[in-house]
Amino acid sequence: YDNYVSFTHLPVKATIRIFNLAGVLVRKLEKDDTSQFMQWNLANEANLPVASGMYIAHIDLPDLDMEKVLKIMIIQDRQILEYY
Repeated sequence: YDNYVSFTHLPVKATIRIFNLAGVLVRKLEKDDTSQFMQWNLANEANLPVASGMYIAHIDLPDLDMEKVLKIMIIQDRQILEYY
């Protein structure tokens, strides 16, 4: 029952920055291994779950000299935290 977003077909090095629609950086993920996958556990930098809504993922691929922008819709099943 783990919730996550998988990014696939990634090269060895990649940096994924996830922003909310206000342009605030929610999470930064760094990949530096031979796997082509990376998972985001739907948590921000403080390891709290993000709210439901739209997010922008900016993927920087330095080895390929490319950038990619994705739009992600997150719908969380639980909106109220017991502890924060």
